[in-house]
Amino acid sequence: MYIKFVELQCLNEVLHSIAGQSEYRHENGEISHVKIEMAGMGTKRVRLANLPPETPDKAVRLAFSTYGEIKEI
Repeated sequence: MYIKFVELQCLNEVLHSIAGQSEYRHENGEISHVKIEMAGMGTKRVRLANLPPETPDKAVRLAFSTYGEIKEI
């Protein structure tokens, strides 16, 4: 999940107040510990169109790796 803050001061206050961690309670009662941190300002989401479905993720990762770190495909 991403939350976009308009003011950096507000973001810092929230991160400080929760010490960078929180808990998520699943519907079944299970609790997951969640790390909360500021995402890199240079993070971009890229959408590919008209790419054949049989193209392996490995090929996409290789093609885009010259632009920076690939977080998820």
